Amino acid sequence: MTDERAPEVPPIGEAEYLLETPLKCSCCQQVISSVFIVRLLRVRVNFVSSLPRRGHVVVCPLCQGILSAELGGMA
Repeated sequence: MTDERAPEVPPIGEAEYLLETPLKCSCCQQVISSVFIVRLLRVRVNFVSSLPRRGHVVVCPLCQGILSAELGGMA
């Protein structure tokens, strides 16, 4: 008997967030109900930079396209 389970895809990013309302991904046009958060690390600059050393991007879980979104907290 063969094992027909799909191979596990390693998770991308640091976190997964559920959307309060399902939305259409602007990259793949599919309806998504969650997004992944991926951390950015500045590796190299050739000048003195006032830009942050770290950041985050929001990624579609289906196509892994970078989405336009804001990640912020409410106190």
